[in-house]
Amino acid sequence: MTEFADLVQRIEPHPRNVSHYVAKHARRGDPADVLATMDRYAREERFLMNIGPDKGALVEEVFDRIPSDARILEVGAYCGYSAVLFASKLGGGGSLVSLEVGEESVEAARANVAFAGLSDRVEILLGASGDSIPMLSGTFDLVFLDHWKDLYKADLQAIEAKGLLKPGSLVVADNVGESFNPTAYLEYVRTCGRFDSEHRESTIEYHTLPDAVEISVYRGPGTA
Repeated sequence: MTEFADLVQRIEPHPRNVSHYVAKHARRGDPADVLATMDRYAREERFLMNIGPDKGALVEEVFDRIPSDARILEVGAYCGYSAVLFASKLGGGGSLVSLEVGEESVEAARANVAFAGLSDRVEILLGASGDSIPMLSGTFDLVFLDHWKDLYKADLQAIEAKGLLKPGSLVVADNVGESFNPTAYLEYVRTCGRFDSEHRESTIEYHTLPDAVEISVYRGPGTA
């Protein structure tokens, strides 16, 4: 078994354990402390496959490119880490919609978001991304992909088909390092003609194994 595969095998199988840990150890209403507590859990208790503090800092850079009242779509909530991170950076009028297929993950993410005091900015929807995306409306300033990696391409295509992007919308895809076999997704955003993309090298959360994030800017539907 590879080092990466061994790491993934140790993913915490019960997201509610994370929300219980946050409720016990974090300061209520303090998003930064909620994130730090989740980081401590990942390092000292069980590995968590969320964006983590290192790539979290990298992705925060995109907030210089979107308005403070941005509308964000997250695909893959897991334990709510990135929902807390992103929602804490939004100003008045900003909002985040998160799609998550796991019922226990939805429960844990909602609990962590509520504990951080951000429930008024975050809506977490239960359901498979392929079912939920067609039900969405409006456009998003930022789309964050952090769910099953083999769904990235199809879900982005569904997001485009539904008209959820506008020129200038950002699409940030986590875990597109070689360990995740990202070829199909990367080829799509780089060659379809509708995105300008940049590849940012990083490491897998809470580890030194190499990883990457792809940041793509949507040009518009008629630019292919």
